[in-house]
Amino acid sequence: MKNAIDLQMHSYYSDGSKSPAELVKLLVAKKIVVASLTDHNTIHGQYEFQAAAKKYGIKVINGVELYITYKKRNLHLLGYKIDINNARLHDVLRETQVKRKKLIERLVPKLKRVGLHLDISELFAQPSTYIGVANVVRALRHDPKNQAIFQKALNKKEYDFFEVYNKFFSATAPCYLPEVSLPAREAFDLIRRSRGIAVLSHPGWHLRFDDDHVITELKKLGLAGIECFSSHHNWDQTAHYMTIARREKLLATGGSDYHGDLPGDAIIENYYEYTSLPYDIYEKIKAF
Repeated sequence: MKNAIDLQMHSYYSDGSKSPAELVKLLVAKKIVVASLTDHNTIHGQYEFQAAAKKYGIKVINGVELYITYKKRNLHLLGYKIDINNARLHDVLRETQVKRKKLIERLVPKLKRVGLHLDISELFAQPSTYIGVANVVRALRHDPKNQAIFQKALNKKEYDFFEVYNKFFSATAPCYLPEVSLPAREAFDLIRRSRGIAVLSHPGWHLRFDDDHVITELKKLGLAGIECFSSHHNWDQTAHYMTIARREKLLATGGSDYHGDLPGDAIIENYYEYTSLPYDIYEKIKAF
C-alpha cells in the first residue's frame, strides 16, 4: 500500500527497546510516510523523533499514550496533535514519572521474596522516563539466576514477555506492579488543554463488545476517535470498532503498537497488509 501510516509506536523513553531515531529507520524501510511516537506517560522522545523523521520526509503527528481509569476500568488514551511544549502537560507527566519510580523502588522487596534480583541503579540509568514492566523484565533477564527462575516457574526454556508478566506482574501475581493512571476526566482535560485530540487506544484489549456503552460515555468527556486497527485486535474486533466509530461519528485510527522486542512486534517487522494503514486516516486527523 502506498503512503502507509503507523500511529502507535514506543521508544526506549517508555517501554520500547529502540531509540526514536532507530524507529524512524524502521519506518523508512517499511515505506511508512506518517507516524506517531506514542510513548507511555512521556513525551521525552518527541524532539528526537521529529528531527530524525524530518531527514526522511516522514510526517509526524505528536502523540502520547496515557494510562487512565474510568469507573474502575483501566484504559489507555492516546493524545494526538498535542502541543509538546505545553507546561501543564510536562508537569503532569513528570508527576506520573516520579510516582512510577517510587513504585519501582517498592517492587524490589516483592521481587526478592520470589528470588529475583533487580539492579535498580541499572534500571534507573536507562533512557526511560516512564519505566514500564517491559523495562523491568529486560533488566531482570540480564541476570542468569533470574532467567533460571523464570524458566522454572514457566516450565519452559523459551518464553515471552507476556508469560512473565502474567506469572509475576499481573494484578493477581506476587510482584504486581500497578501503572500510574490519571482519572479519565483529568486525562481528557489535559489533552484538550494541550490542544490535542483524544483517541481510545486498542479498546479490544480492555473492553468486551457489551462494554460499548463505555465508548459512548467517554465521547461525552471529549473522546474524538477509536484505534480500530491494532496488533491487539482480531478481524472481528476491527470490524466491530469501525462500526462503532461510524455510528458515534468518531475518527477511526490505527497503529502497530510496536515496542521492538515484544510478542506482536513481528506485525510491523513483516508488515502484514492489515496493518498497512491508509493515508486518509492521517488526512482526517489533520483536518479534525
